[in-house]
Amino acid sequence: MIKWYKKSWSEIVKQLDSNSYYGLYDEQVEDHRKKYGTNNIVMPEVKSLLNIVFTQFREFWILFLFLCFLVLTYFKLFLLSGILICIILINSICVALNQYKDENNIKELKKLNMGYARVIRNGRTMKIPSEDIVVGDIVIVGTGEAVNADMRIIECNDLKVDESSVTGEKYLVDKYEAKIEDDEIGLSDMKNMLFKSSVVVKGDVTAIVVAVGMDTQVAEIMKLLLKENKMVGSFKESLNEILNMYSKILISVSLIGLLLKYNLKGNIEDFIINPIVLYLSCFPIGFCVILWFINNILLNKLKKHNINFKNIFSVEKFSKVSAICTNKIGAFSKKRVDIVKAYGSGEFIDIYEQDPNGDMNENLFRMLNIGVLCSDIKSDYENIDESKNDLVDASIIRFAQEKGIYKRKIQGKYRKLFQISFDTERRIITTVNKVNNKYRANVKGAVDSILERCTHILKNGVELEITEDDINSIRNADINMSNESLNVVGFAYRNFNYEPSQNENIESNLVFVGLIGFENKLNETAEISIKKAYALSIKPIIITDDGKLTALAVGKKLGIVKKLQQILSGVEIDNMENEEFKRIGEKINIFSRINSKHKIQIIQALKDYGYMTAITGYRLTDIPALNMANVGITNSESNIVKKLSDIFVSDIDFMKMLNLVEDCRRIINVLRKIVIYILTCSFGILSFLFINMCSGINLDSIQNMFLKTVWINVALMSLSSLALVNQYKDENTEYNNYSFGKDMVKDRLSFIIFNGFLIGLLGFISFKTASFFGCNFSSSVSSIVLNLYFAIFILSFTNRKLFKGKIPNVILAVNIILQILIVPLIDGFMIINDFNYWLTTIIFTLPWFVFCVFHKLDMENYYKY
Repeated sequence: MIKWYKKSWSEIVKQLDSNSYYGLYDEQVEDHRKKYGTNNIVMPEVKSLLNIVFTQFREFWILFLFLCFLVLTYFKLFLLSGILICIILINSICVALNQYKDENNIKELKKLNMGYARVIRNGRTMKIPSEDIVVGDIVIVGTGEAVNADMRIIECNDLKVDESSVTGEKYLVDKYEAKIEDDEIGLSDMKNMLFKSSVVVKGDVTAIVVAVGMDTQVAEIMKLLLKENKMVGSFKESLNEILNMYSKILISVSLIGLLLKYNLKGNIEDFIINPIVLYLSCFPIGFCVILWFINNILLNKLKKHNINFKNIFSVEKFSKVSAICTNKIGAFSKKRVDIVKAYGSGEFIDIYEQDPNGDMNENLFRMLNIGVLCSDIKSDYENIDESKNDLVDASIIRFAQEKGIYKRKIQGKYRKLFQISFDTERRIITTVNKVNNKYRANVKGAVDSILERCTHILKNGVELEITEDDINSIRNADINMSNESLNVVGFAYRNFNYEPSQNENIESNLVFVGLIGFENKLNETAEISIKKAYALSIKPIIITDDGKLTALAVGKKLGIVKKLQQILSGVEIDNMENEEFKRIGEKINIFSRINSKHKIQIIQALKDYGYMTAITGYRLTDIPALNMANVGITNSESNIVKKLSDIFVSDIDFMKMLNLVEDCRRIINVLRKIVIYILTCSFGILSFLFINMCSGINLDSIQNMFLKTVWINVALMSLSSLALVNQYKDENTEYNNYSFGKDMVKDRLSFIIFNGFLIGLLGFISFKTASFFGCNFSSSVSSIVLNLYFAIFILSFTNRKLFKGKIPNVILAVNIILQILIVPLIDGFMIINDFNYWLTTIIFTLPWFVFCVFHKLDMENYYKY
């Protein structure tokens, strides 16, 4: 980045061939656009739903289904080909919808290129689209307006800017036009610069554009985001790899069956049609639809609790998380701080004995006044606006009101002239107020920063020169309060006999007043949540704005650290070699006063050590870290941050996040079971038809066979899956390394083959038994037995003998009843009067029911109940 802040604005205007009064002329605009580029941040191409659906036709299983459609159409089997093309389209759309949702999330980034700006061109002020801005344009920005490019300030009036989207700092920044002489400073300290995506909160400004589009600071953040591709897989890819693998197995078995039956002789149409119908009858045509439907049910269940996952792939990743990096406030402590201790005049002050209606300790009274005057929080005599989320300021105003000190009254009495805002280098905030006929600078901030600026101390209402003993006493008080887990803030002031200006060194020769300790109480579940995290094999990492001593005390309370070496500050990271940080980064449990760039380093170090990482963030500057982590979690209301994160939660309480990890593990277990259930049923159909083909028996017409398997694949399996989903809370929460893909199938391949073959074999035996008893509808017996077997088989996937809840058991009962009714509907109602039909069905179904009650997919989990 060119150090524009080091140059005077007039020098920059001249360098960029512009004019502060007339701006650019029309003939200059195009030249500047060609020379410096357009004001567009390049975004990845967003694919349309049609495009994503079309790419599905590259997959082997889709291509083969489409080939089957062409063959069926050629042989004029229009009903079957019509059903098949519908199945192809529906499955392709269901698979594509998840990816389309992810593609749409990228569209949020395009908002960075939107908006309008007021520019001076040809000596006239005009409004133009943001994308038309060029380097050298003179831009006017007023209160409430966004900054549309990076600019150097020419002139401003009481300007305050929210640039948290770029710097990550939550406080408002005062801006001015004077050049800055320092060589190396951070973005937050460039007080004469405005950055794209910032917002002017107060005042107005005229500035010259120095960078547009991909050269802006916010574009640098986007480059980091787009550079790190964390999507090593997707729900779409997982489904495709399962179906491609299964399709190849079906094709192989179908061809083997054909060769066994026809022995290379027979009608050419039979050679083509029969294997295709066998393949289609055994292919899990409802697989994608069922899983898409189930995914939406599960994600909507979570959404009701204000938890929004980007997709099911995010659920899978979160179920495997082994390190969660999150802020202390909200996750482990309450979103409130309280004043519990104060120090002044060389001793601790009993804050609870201060009488609002009587005499108050002089130092405490002065500290509260300074704190109230330095606060940007709005307050009347009763209410406090805490929307800015500044917990310390809110605590000061709340406590001051209890002591009869009201902000509105104080502000009216002591008129504010100007304010020097907080920044990361000074770590103090100063306001200058008129006090009677004199002026006073009120200073609040970090103890060390204030002490190094103090020459005097206030003791019992008298200003005295500060001594070494005073300084040691103050430092000891600071350490004492920090060791009690308190966040310590210092207070000072300086009197002026004249009206000072902002150009003076106001924050010097200060009078030290005292210290206040703020307690941020831990949540009731904080300590338990740490123990639970370790029980779940998850490493908790805390980010805090506390100093290291306070962080150590908090860490000891939580049981997460034992010594100061387990805590690292942002300043230490900056002064540390990258290799050294990578070496010790995994050993650190608490990070103190870090920024967004440090978060990226932390996540990278953890990933290098093999951790599956999750991190919380809420600013635009957190997006690279959210993206680099395996799972990005946010509670931000910003649509850009929300849509580019994996998980949105309204409450980042750590215990709730751990509960969510357990829920994700349950969900992945349920989805794994549904996949294995569907494939086992499909293999059961394959086994049944293969045995029939090898025995030379044709039990049904091609059309009836296909219609029955469509019913099994769509209706029967959907209801069974729905029953299992309603029982997902009963699933095991222990860590497993299952990936949603073909690995989970390979892991239970023996279960799929054994149970699928058993179902097919028993279905064939039921047909032979019915024939032996003289049943006139023996082929229908095999149909109903198979259907009931598939419906009852879902019990083999529960962790109990039956489902625990009422709803899944009702769904199971409905499913069984539907299977009993559907066969007469297809094969004819005369079946109902055949005694042998019912007898054979009962004989074969009851033992299977008992078998499924005790035969479970995960026997080790079953025995735990």
